[in-house]
Amino acid sequence: MTARVPAAALGAFALAGVAAAPGPGPLLHEVRDGETLRTIAAETLGDAALWPALYRANRDQIRDPARLYPGQKLAIPTLTAEQRETARRESQAHELQ
Repeated sequence: MTARVPAAALGAFALAGVAAAPGPGPLLHEVRDGETLRTIAAETLGDAALWPALYRANRDQIRDPARLYPGQKLAIPTLTAEQRETARRESQAHELQ
């Protein structure tokens, strides 16, 4: 489930190198049972290899990028072309199972 919420509901979300989505608030995705950063990146960002960007945008609540919990609400970042390429390179270097 992906929805926009008011920025105030997230607190200090913006991290270096990751921009919030334009509009009324950041885009959020509620983790469902069995989802991974790769599946969420594929669904929300259009490319599973962009999972490192999701991890960076949500480090405050993800300790281990291989473990997500149903009900977590993850911020979906808006990425520049350069940020997408950086995330793809990181994905190749640190492949999740």
